[in-house]
Amino acid sequence: MSIARRLALGVGALGCIVLAVTLTLWAVDVSRWNDAFAAGDVRFRVAPEDERLWRPAELAPFDAGRKLLAVQDDVDFREALRALRRADLEDPVISDPEVAIRRNEAQARLEAIVVRDTDNARRSRAAGMLGVLGLARFVYETQEREALLSATIANLTRAVALDPGNDEAKYNLELAYQRGRGLELTEASAGSNAAPGGQGSKGAGAGQPGSGY
Repeated sequence: MSIARRLALGVGALGCIVLAVTLTLWAVDVSRWNDAFAAGDVRFRVAPEDERLWRPAELAPFDAGRKLLAVQDDVDFREALRALRRADLEDPVISDPEVAIRRNEAQARLEAIVVRDTDNARRSRAAGMLGVLGLARFVYETQEREALLSATIANLTRAVALDPGNDEAKYNLELAYQRGRGLELTEASAGSNAAPGGQGSKGAGAGQPGSGY
C-alpha cells in the first residue's frame, strides 16, 4: 500500500472519529438542554434571581447544541419572564433604583420578543406582559398617564390579535379600558393634573391586572 493511500485512509479514519465525537457531544448537549428547561422552570418559581437558570454546561464548541436545537427564542422568553418577575410590580412605590432598572430591563426584553420572535403565541404573551407592566406603572406614574394608558391598551390589543385565545390579555385589556374611564372621571372632577391614588383611583378600573407569568 502506497504512502499516499495510507495517509488518505488515516485522514478518513480521523475524520470519522471527529464526526463521532461531535455527534456524541451534540447528543449530550441536547439532553442537557432538555433537562435545563425542565429543571430551570421549576427552580424559577422559587429562585428567579438564580443566574444559572436555563444555562446548561455545553460540551460542543461554539454553542453548537443551542444552535442545533434553535432554543435561543425560548431562552430569551424565559429571561424576559425572569426580568418581569424581579421587577416587583406588586410594589407601587419605586424607592430602590435597582427596581427601576429591572423594570426597564423587563420592558426592553419583552419589546424585543414582540418585534423579533417568530412564534405568535410567545409574541402575544410578551405583548400581554408589556400591558401588565403598563398597568402597574399606571398606579404610580404622575406624568403623561394618558400616553401610558394608550400604549398599554395598544400592547394588550396586539396580544389579543396575535393570539385570540389569550384570555388574560383580554381581561387586562378590559381592565385598562376601565382605568381609562376612571381617569376621565378623575380629570373631569379634579382637573387634568389629578394624581393617582386620589378619589378617582377608586371604583372603575381599580381591579388588579393578571400577572402574565
